[in-house]
Amino acid sequence: MKRRQFLKSSALGTLAGGLAVSQTVHAGTSYNEEILVYIFLRGGIDGCNLVVPLGDKDHEYYSLMRPVLAIPDSGEGAAIPIAAEPFGFHPRVSPLKDLYDDKRLAIIQAVGTPDELASRSHFDAEKYIELGTPGMVGTPTGWLHRHFFSMSDTLGLYPPEIFMPIVAFRNNPPSSLLGNNSSLTVWSPQQFRLDNAHWRWNYQEPEWVGEKGLMQLEMLPDIYNLSASEVSHAGDQALAAEALLRENFDPDYVGAGDIAYEGSDIGNQLRDVAQMIKLDAGGRVFTLDYGFFDSHADQNNPDNYDNLVADLSRALSSFMDDLEKSAGPYADRTTVIIQSEFGRRLFENNSQGTDHGNGNLMMVLGKNVNGGKIYGNWPGLYPGTEDDWVDYANPKNGSTDPELFEGALATTTDFRQVLSEYLEHRGQHTPASRKYVFPGFSGYSPLGIFKPMANPDDMIFNGGFESTASE
Repeated sequence: MKRRQFLKSSALGTLAGGLAVSQTVHAGTSYNEEILVYIFLRGGIDGCNLVVPLGDKDHEYYSLMRPVLAIPDSGEGAAIPIAAEPFGFHPRVSPLKDLYDDKRLAIIQAVGTPDELASRSHFDAEKYIELGTPGMVGTPTGWLHRHFFSMSDTLGLYPPEIFMPIVAFRNNPPSSLLGNNSSLTVWSPQQFRLDNAHWRWNYQEPEWVGEKGLMQLEMLPDIYNLSASEVSHAGDQALAAEALLRENFDPDYVGAGDIAYEGSDIGNQLRDVAQMIKLDAGGRVFTLDYGFFDSHADQNNPDNYDNLVADLSRALSSFMDDLEKSAGPYADRTTVIIQSEFGRRLFENNSQGTDHGNGNLMMVLGKNVNGGKIYGNWPGLYPGTEDDWVDYANPKNGSTDPELFEGALATTTDFRQVLSEYLEHRGQHTPASRKYVFPGFSGYSPLGIFKPMANPDDMIFNGGFESTASE
């Protein structure tokens, strides 16, 4: 069965047709086309070794507490200075410096869960952020689900019918999507298949290769169409997703940019995200995990930190370059938000590692980001005299009390400030819908990280996939 024939008989044909109809019926409606790529750095990345404190006496305190792990401020292996800022980039992440200089990367320092609600447990800290309710792990839905629900139902800023709106690059859905039934969860689009008996599409036995291998798979749409049950609808959706990826996903995709994707895990996943964005299948949210940052020991081993951040840096550079040099407004529509569950303590432990902290950095990338700037209120790293790191008072104010929070960078910006600004400025949320996404969060004040949506005409849903699929 050819692609268009299959699409006409499956849920994809129905949805694609629905999209085309919606565009006609709602011709006066401007749909929001913004795409969010949300990357969670699992394990609690050491943000102070990624964006290194260089100002005032902070680098002195940092170096005292990290005799092995500190990034020097000069000489071999020194941090890459950030002009006009008391910080520098890790020497292995020069592509991030390029993005920063091009004003496509913004950094928020000392951001995270409020100190009074902090948890040193990975499980709880991740839940606090992904559920969007710090201090609570029993919230029944995740913040990304509430965002999607608001955009779809409450605000009407997504088309009434939309195909493959959320893709989670995981083996199981993240807590941020808890409650959502519109997401596709797949470790790799190349591996996504309905794999049962002899009708799996990539079956290799000679008699099943080619058209014969799809015979039973092609019968399922007619079976599902006999029922209007939720199970049948879900099955039809799965078939449609499988058909789209089987027919259109290219495992040898190299991108349109000049900066080649390298073969790291994060590079491969961002390459897949770029390709799925360019399928024009209605994607609005893509979530990725990048892990192994729980560096309690041997953080000075390149495989435990330096190589990880270098791979992340190159992958982000390749991804942004690919979107910007592709035909279509993909780079104009896409924002990347990167965060972790917590930072690390400032002092290294006896195993040349760092233990769980709280305050950390966030990074935001995109053409609609006011980049080339570091945001947030830096609290300082004065360690106090109690633990004998220093024997003098804080030169700023004469106090001997630490600026650190329990040995870690203090949090001065609630992570919900950053995400709320994205919701309002790029997602067009109202104050009421923003409060629904982050219940219990008050005192919102934008930091100026995101450029507000300016021209409604830029938001018309005009992807090319629907018209092709409905022919």
